[in-house]
Amino acid sequence: MKTAINLRHFRAFVAVARESSFTRAAERLLLSQSALTVTVRQLEEHLKVALFNRTTRQVVLTADGENLLVAAERIISDFDRALLNVTESSKQRQGQVSIAVLPSLASRLMPAVIQGFNKLYPDIRITLKDDNGRGVHRQLLGRESELGISNVWRDSPELEYTPLTSDRFGLVCRHDDPLAEGEGPFNWAGIDQKRLFIMAADTGFYTALHDCPEFRERCPTPAGEVLTMVTMLDMVRTGLGITLLPELARPAAVESELIFRRLTNPVVLRHICLIRRRNEALSQGARRAWDYIRAQVPNEFGT
Repeated sequence: MKTAINLRHFRAFVAVARESSFTRAAERLLLSQSALTVTVRQLEEHLKVALFNRTTRQVVLTADGENLLVAAERIISDFDRALLNVTESSKQRQGQVSIAVLPSLASRLMPAVIQGFNKLYPDIRITLKDDNGRGVHRQLLGRESELGISNVWRDSPELEYTPLTSDRFGLVCRHDDPLAEGEGPFNWAGIDQKRLFIMAADTGFYTALHDCPEFRERCPTPAGEVLTMVTMLDMVRTGLGITLLPELARPAAVESELIFRRLTNPVVLRHICLIRRRNEALSQGARRAWDYIRAQVPNEFGT
């Protein structure tokens, strides 16, 4: 059976050709002379040609050896360059991690996470790309981001979803709205769908609500849909209507004009996942970010 020829044979051949000596070539490659001789002989037997004219005083390439030397050096150079390119590219990826994340999570959940991660890994930079639910999935599938944090906007077989945390939906209205009266959670039965505006179908909020049978039953035709959170809160602030938002998307505490009341009967949760492309290895930086986020974000938020 023929010996399988690999890069080791070409490196041995080139070393002998350049040193014109098996002894010096063996020293250069950190091999015994006998091992080097066997390796070159295997290459000659495989090619069925003599590559060197050997005498007691010198080792000289044959015509076939001269022809092979050019190709062998090119093969070795291309291989070494390819390895270097992959290594350098890997080093660059390890130093930065791109994460696609829902805007509500980018502003409320991620600042503390990034702050803690930066203290632990100061050489790894996290770049947040906030987007709606559809956009987070699109970024991952399009390889624009390596990780994603979102609820399942639409289940994709190309993505892997790891449960991370959950937050509870609540009613958002003006502080002087009749629905703001009282304390504690607000019952779904009190929601008037004629006043209700919800986030549009591209968003994770829409998906989470429509996964809830009670929402589909009680609010089959809300007053309208809005694509951005800023527009939605402005509509509520001006008294045009009310909305339903998860707790991590609730107006900031300084927003004195708006009230957030958790919904009950039933309690509706938005389940947030850490998302990656299925069956693909993460860069070293992304793996560290993945492990850190899973360890630091609580299993349940505000339930």
